[in-house]
Amino acid sequence: MRGCRMPDPFKEEPTSYDPKNVADDMTQFSGAPGKVENADGMRASLIALSGWEIGREIDVTDCPKVLGRSVNADMSINAPSISRRHAQIDRIKENDGEYYIISDLKSSNGTFVNNAPASATPLKDGDRIRMGEVLFKFVLQDEIDARFHREIHRRIHYDALTGLLTMDAFRQRLDAVIRRCGRKGRFCLAMTDLDGLKRVNDTLGHLAGRMVVREMGAMIRQILRPEDLAALYGGDEALILFSNADIDQAYEVAESLRKIIETRVFEYQGRQFGVTISQGLAEWPTHADTPEKLIAAADRALYAAKHAGRNRVCCAETL
Repeated sequence: MRGCRMPDPFKEEPTSYDPKNVADDMTQFSGAPGKVENADGMRASLIALSGWEIGREIDVTDCPKVLGRSVNADMSINAPSISRRHAQIDRIKENDGEYYIISDLKSSNGTFVNNAPASATPLKDGDRIRMGEVLFKFVLQDEIDARFHREIHRRIHYDALTGLLTMDAFRQRLDAVIRRCGRKGRFCLAMTDLDGLKRVNDTLGHLAGRMVVREMGAMIRQILRPEDLAALYGGDEALILFSNADIDQAYEVAESLRKIIETRVFEYQGRQFGVTISQGLAEWPTHADTPEKLIAAADRALYAAKHAGRNRVCCAETL
């Protein structure tokens, strides 16, 4: 066991389609199939209507675009029912204009446009595209519409104060990571808690406390790699998922975060002060075999860090 230290891809899942589980129906739409009119300033996008990435906008204006679960896909969609290379969107030129078409790439669960299997199928504004269990809408939109969809996605999935994921969004991603890793992959979970936030709230007020929580979120985002995840877990607690990292690698990053926050000087209404953090680390699958047990293991390690004097990183005990 490593004690407290003082003050630093995957199996596809076939699925059956249930129309009740999607955000909208697969109604047929009329109009000129796939023709791009007034394309200047317009962008072609897929808007997720279901799944844990609901509200996400995927820009497919510049084609070809391969969509799939692989991190090497042009547009990565991290859902278990999506194949590594699931579908491809192309933009083709004909005498009467330009068209977008979509083709299935021999995926496990298929690609459907308005309920019909996709095979070089022309797309038109408003078409519903289903890949596995995920439903998208194909839209041609200007930048104002694109900003609107990005803002909706941000409000659904991210905490407004810290910029970290909401717990609902984090849990869906955590479950997806575990499905991908199985029993062979490795990643670590850190539970992080501010030390002394109550003192800040009591002496300087809750606006000062909110400022500290907001800055904690910014400092956490600063140390994340693109493949890592972080969520606000409670009022002043956060969960950080370190992808493809063992306990030693995660410890080094957690310790660096602890040092960053420890040395940060906060200022509110002319008064300077500091805070620290305590962190508990747990490794998948060494310390747990379910998401709930993994979070609980990190929580116990956090409690050990608090009990040992705060301002430190502790690691969970091996099962």
